[in-house]
Amino acid sequence: MFTGIVEEIGKVQGIRRGERSFTLTISGSLVLDKTFIGDSICTNGVCLTVTKINNNSFEADVMVETLRRSNLGVLKIGSYVNLERALALDKRLGGHLVSGHIDGVGEIISREKEDNATWITIKLHQTYLDI
Repeated sequence: MFTGIVEEIGKVQGIRRGERSFTLTISGSLVLDKTFIGDSICTNGVCLTVTKINNNSFEADVMVETLRRSNLGVLKIGSYVNLERALALDKRLGGHLVSGHIDGVGEIISREKEDNATWITIKLHQTYLDI
């Protein structure tokens, strides 16, 4: 689980392409503090499992479904990403609980600036409206 508050901006250091998947190498420092293989790091809103830790970076495998349903498939070496460690329940919750898992895809149909905020209207598939 995550709070939705970005802790750090990381940078894509490497992309190893599989047949239909990626292994990403992402730099970071704060998110690597007390992080172990198997831990989750939210990357651009997607929960990724750490598979390897290097000096100042981590690796995570990204399966084809995640590439289809997120912006991770358009990342390039040098792209910046939002990073957040998984929630520790012994700390103050500064945001809200989010799972980091994608259930579907919406279509942005409008954006409207209002002072320092942007209202985004998203059209959902009927399947998600019937829940």
